[in-house]
Amino acid sequence: MESATTQIWLWVLAASTIVLLAAMVHTTLRLREARRRVTEAARRDAGLIEEARAAAARADARADRLQSALAQRDHTARSVTEDLFPQVTRRIREGASTDTVLAEFDSSDGLDSATRPLVEAVSRSLWRGHQQRRRLLSVVKGCADRARAGVAQLRADVQKRSEPYWKSLDASGASERMREDFMVVEAGLSRLEMLIQRLLTVAEADRIGRNWTQPLRVERLVRAAVGSVPEYARVQMHMPTTPVVVEGRAVNSIIQIMAELVDNATSFSAPSEAVVVHFENTAMRLGVHIDDSGLAMTEEQLAEVRRRLDPARPPDISELSANQLGLLVVRRAADPLGIRVDVAPSPRGGTRATVWIPRNGLLRTDDAAVAAPALAAASSTPAVGASAPTVPIQSAPEPVADSVATTSLPTLPTRGSEAPAESPVKPPAAPAAEGSAESPRHLPRRRRGATLPEEAATPKTVEPPRDRVATSLRIAQWHAHTRPTPNPAAENREDS
Repeated sequence: MESATTQIWLWVLAASTIVLLAAMVHTTLRLREARRRVTEAARRDAGLIEEARAAAARADARADRLQSALAQRDHTARSVTEDLFPQVTRRIREGASTDTVLAEFDSSDGLDSATRPLVEAVSRSLWRGHQQRRRLLSVVKGCADRARAGVAQLRADVQKRSEPYWKSLDASGASERMREDFMVVEAGLSRLEMLIQRLLTVAEADRIGRNWTQPLRVERLVRAAVGSVPEYARVQMHMPTTPVVVEGRAVNSIIQIMAELVDNATSFSAPSEAVVVHFENTAMRLGVHIDDSGLAMTEEQLAEVRRRLDPARPPDISELSANQLGLLVVRRAADPLGIRVDVAPSPRGGTRATVWIPRNGLLRTDDAAVAAPALAAASSTPAVGASAPTVPIQSAPEPVADSVATTSLPTLPTRGSEAPAESPVKPPAAPAAEGSAESPRHLPRRRRGATLPEEAATPKTVEPPRDRVATSLRIAQWHAHTRPTPNPAAENREDS
């Protein structure tokens, strides 16, 4: 019985062993199959990775080629826009034709096949535009010249017809009203003359006025500029402390600059407010400040005006409107002479425009005006030890304008006013008797009232009060240089 049980357990153990071995064999086979599949998958993945790497390398190479080509095109475009096109524009403005420009480039650096058609097309377009511009400017210049001659002739006619009314004193007031009408006409002519000058400047033509060869005092230039402005009566000018003269070649340009700035100041300020012009002397330059009390400009507006007045930046007429042509006129008149114009807030509440005139070659101190007061003082002082004064030295009198500290109107002689009769010169007073106890023997003694002039034999003519009407005639004198000359050859001459 026990052997049967043992045998049964042996068969069970054998069966279990067989089943376990079968399971182990099956598991081993499955593991091998899994490993084979993993290996095959790894091989496939490695192939895909290699293909991906090859594709990435090909993409990188293509990107490098495209980047190199793009850089080459960018370099070519920069070279064309920054080097070739400015040279083409400059040569065409100088008068060269398109064929000449292309031949010059071919002989110097050469143009590749990609850029030559572009440069040729742009050159021909610029040449056609330049020719049209030259013809247009020629027409504009001719019209402006005729308008300038007409305005000058009309001003001369107005001055000639107004002469009788300046001389007459009509109690009824008819002459006064007529003078006011003439004054309004002259103001309109001044405005029209400034517009014509702006048109000539835009057309790159000559300036109004003759060329000056002799130096002039700077205050005379400012007076001439103020006199060309219709609202000249509102301008107050403070004289410079040191007399300064301006070289003749810069006279017309400075007058034009000052006229534009003063006209701008009077236009953008209230009619009841004055425009103040004063000077600032420095070691290197002379500053002329023009202050108005109008609406102050914002910082953005001031920055924009300074940008347009910057001499390092070429003027661009396309950025200016019809009301801003004065900036272009100022730039084209100031840049050739090294004159700088700046704008800033004014202490009067408005805007200050400053014209900085360099001293190098343009300004110098008027030595004659500086020495005149000393010479006059020396001539009026008797010599020490003289028993009687000798014949007095007559020094040249200073201009009336130099003796006035502030003036609101240009000081010119009124047409039709007669000069006062010269009073007879009294002989010098006899010296005091020698041995006088009141003064030393070697000094003369003056008598009170001995140097006063005698009253004229005939009564002086009573001059009319100086008003706005009388002043307009003085202003008109400054426009005498704009009248047409009777010489036909001189009319056709272009000012340099």
